[in-house]
Amino acid sequence: MSRLQTALPARAGLIGALSLAFAAPPALADPSLPPPAAMPLPAGDLVVDLGIAARLLPRYPGADETALRARPLFGLERLKLPGVGVVGNGPAEGVIVYPSVRFEGERKASDQADLTGMRDLDWTLGLGLGAGVNRKSWRAFAEVRTGVKGYSGLTARAGADILWAPSPKTVLAAGPRIDLVGGDYARTWFGVTPAEAAASGGKLAAYAPDGGLASAGLAASWGRALNDRAMLQVEASWDRRLGEIADSPLVRKGSRDAVTVSTGLTWRFGFGGS
Repeated sequence: MSRLQTALPARAGLIGALSLAFAAPPALADPSLPPPAAMPLPAGDLVVDLGIAARLLPRYPGADETALRARPLFGLERLKLPGVGVVGNGPAEGVIVYPSVRFEGERKASDQADLTGMRDLDWTLGLGLGAGVNRKSWRAFAEVRTGVKGYSGLTARAGADILWAPSPKTVLAAGPRIDLVGGDYARTWFGVTPAEAAASGGKLAAYAPDGGLASAGLAASWGRALNDRAMLQVEASWDRRLGEIADSPLVRKGSRDAVTVSTGLTWRFGFGGS
């Protein structure tokens, strides 16, 4: 079988699963940042990027308070599969297919006064696939996930980026994003049951959103090769809640805007083969 040129930026998908151990909500899967030209892939059947990042983000979906969390970083750059070929996020252009994860950490009524009367929520997890196209100066992608813990139904995300490499050591990506959510996810995180409305003492009205277009915004990332194995990464995103999500009493008392900023370091390792 000929060498498979499909790229698999699995970092984004595995970040969500690994972040369970770090209690680092939420993780939305986007294709990982293409590595700078100054970071050639080392020899090996398996090449991975491992690291850690600090992340400033809303305390829970719809919150107007922020929290600082740690999150692991994992990037699959190359994996040789017998009988299949080579997959990975490496420098190849073309179609990309990758696992997609949406993870939201637990929400407690004690997190913020706006949650008075609301029940505590355990963490939720959605799993699925993303696919798109990578080119030298741009990329586009779409993802679909199904809830496997805490909610049922689908969520989806789509986006596109302009890619720019101002030097062999630096790469940047920036572009729009949209998110869609199903009714069960919307009611889990943005709904208010009649019992919760009563427990809030009249501060929150009962609300049961149906889902749909949940947010639109922008995302940007910057990577700088420190040497041929290590890279500094900075990411930032802004999302504006829309539709029935924006009409939630929790969002009205919290914030329609969600801003996330993170910075981290990754190191590249090669294992096996040649």
